[in-house]
Amino acid sequence: MIEKRKRILLTGATSGLGKSLADALLTEGHEVTVTGRNTSALSQLKLQGGCIAAWDMLEQKEEAEWPVEVKGEFDIVILNAGVGYFKEHTALSPEEIHEMLTVNVELPMLLSRYHSKLFQKRGMGQLVFIGSLAGRMASPKASVYAATKHALTGYVQGLRMELMGSGVDVTIVQPGPIDTPFIDKADESGTYKKSLGKHLLSIETVRDVVLEQLERPQGEVLVPRHLGIGAKLTQLVPLQFERFGRSIYAKK
Repeated sequence: MIEKRKRILLTGATSGLGKSLADALLTEGHEVTVTGRNTSALSQLKLQGGCIAAWDMLEQKEEAEWPVEVKGEFDIVILNAGVGYFKEHTALSPEEIHEMLTVNVELPMLLSRYHSKLFQKRGMGQLVFIGSLAGRMASPKASVYAATKHALTGYVQGLRMELMGSGVDVTIVQPGPIDTPFIDKADESGTYKKSLGKHLLSIETVRDVVLEQLERPQGEVLVPRHLGIGAKLTQLVPLQFERFGRSIYAKK
């Protein structure tokens, strides 16, 4: 638990990991502004004490179109909103590719750019990005999704170096597959979720890691941590790892 009450902006808060984070942060008594497209879920978060901002990131991606609520003064900005479609690259529509690039890469860059300026003026603040293991190692049927998460990982690494010494902490949490509605939408066939079985991470496991980062920030955290071994193998023996990984991840 964060001891001092914080002003927190949380994107993608209406389901899955985002909803779990919102519930926990509101329970702890923080001033939380949440965004999402599901107005019913937003209304529930408002009843819990949250400040809500209905935001369709695809339709309102220019800064002038952002909800006024997301432009406020915050202590912590958690960039959780994300979208994925698990298909062969030739099966993806141009619209699906555009959506992943916009929500997973462009808007986190624009939002962090906006808030890092405010943080630097105050000499303090924290940016927390929710990435993915796919940002460290790609897999079949997730080539474009992995590309967006690789881009986010590279951006966060560079941003963290740019902000060193400014008082602004920059963290990226890279979880493996989580048992959330996200994975059901990303792979409508259900085969990927079924093949992962007990290896799917619980929402609570990842949520608790994110909450820990609000108290003791680290640069990058993989969940579970042993997944870092696989990420290193992709660099050391890429072809061998890809052959091995294809037999597992092609089940998407």
